[in-house]
Amino acid sequence: MVVYKKPKTASRDAFGTAPANEEECSEGGVQMSEESRQKNTGDDRGVADGGVTRRRFLQSVGLGGAAVGLGSVVSRAGAAEEKAGAKKRTNTRDTKKKIKLTVAFSDNPRVQPLKEGLVQPEHIELEFERISPNYLFLQNLSQGMKTDVSEMSLSETLLARDRKDMFGKGRWEWTPIPIFLSRGLFWADLYVNNSSGIKGLGDLKGKRIGVPDYCMTAALWFKIFLKDLYGIEAWDNVWYNNRTRAMSQGGMLSLDSESHGVAQNVRLHFLPLGQTIDMMLDRGELDASFPPIMDEGVTADQPSALDRYGGTQMTNNPRIRKLLDDSGEAAIFEFFRTTGCHQPNHHVIIKNEVLAEHPWVAMELMDAFRRSKEKAYEQAMKTRGTYLIFEPEYRRRQAAVFGEDPYPLGVKAMRKTVERAIQGSLEQGLIRKPVKIEDFYFRTTLDT
Repeated sequence: MVVYKKPKTASRDAFGTAPANEEECSEGGVQMSEESRQKNTGDDRGVADGGVTRRRFLQSVGLGGAAVGLGSVVSRAGAAEEKAGAKKRTNTRDTKKKIKLTVAFSDNPRVQPLKEGLVQPEHIELEFERISPNYLFLQNLSQGMKTDVSEMSLSETLLARDRKDMFGKGRWEWTPIPIFLSRGLFWADLYVNNSSGIKGLGDLKGKRIGVPDYCMTAALWFKIFLKDLYGIEAWDNVWYNNRTRAMSQGGMLSLDSESHGVAQNVRLHFLPLGQTIDMMLDRGELDASFPPIMDEGVTADQPSALDRYGGTQMTNNPRIRKLLDDSGEAAIFEFFRTTGCHQPNHHVIIKNEVLAEHPWVAMELMDAFRRSKEKAYEQAMKTRGTYLIFEPEYRRRQAAVFGEDPYPLGVKAMRKTVERAIQGSLEQGLIRKPVKIEDFYFRTTLDT
């Protein structure tokens, strides 16, 4: 079942599809506060009128067989015992109580088969709620999870783990599992001001750059990209946060505080109401900027707007242009060839109270999301000839770089990538302490 929550925020998918736009776990299990054990009975997730408006969102903010002559008897007895044991084990699994879990997820074609019931977990009934990812992540940080399972920012999960004791207030009682079904690549649609002197990505050192949220995973990977390919450190630039302190994940994580703000001498400015990164870019007050999110129209002065837009004309504007003519294809391919790292921006988190009572849920969800992805691949291959006359050349180029599975799941396939994200978070002044993957993802998923 899918419950509509918030209109999707358009986000760019580098592989030709378009998804709408932790708790620390010890080796012995999940740690959680007493508060997190209490079931949330609020109706913030309500479905009236098709879902949650921004206003409502803000308001809710045996026998041995040695005796001669007994061989056949023992054999039959042993076989019967083995058969009975197997039957008991089978019955135990088959009679495992089926549980119902609510899931908050944005639009994602690789998750759609699971939403539609074409793929189903064996012992879990899933009820999906569709919500824009940025509002979802803000809700998770400001109010705690409203569902049992949720899509979540990789970068902000790391930050919540790092800052939970100081700022969590019992809200961040979750643990992630290594499911990576989206990519944070919309930085490749970077705009620059024509007077900035920027001709290529290597010219970005020392520039003023606008981002939706400094701590978002897409911005994390952008800064990693600049460091690994061009030697540009996060502190080499001045960063401008389009989301206000009150309506940003960075604000919820206290990255704006004087005592616990961004470290490593990084210069970060949160924009006030009436000021947006697209307006500043157009006026030459920024040298480069992520593309604005324009889904809700002009919202520069609206305090309840998350991704505010100032109304700047982004095409056929003599003052600004996109930096990369190929939408970043060559740069993205080069990064993977050089580092061996993907750029996932979201993974999946589960409430600690669910994992404490049903630790098997983690692996069953891993399997369900994997089968959903594979089903989506199958559907895409079957329908690609519906419109296109010729086999798309892009798919062949992509496979030559990423292989036949551009969205690998699990720790083994993604260890290098996640470790680079953790290191990047340290380098960029976000988290303060290093994290081991074994202490990050839920214990039963570490062999995946």
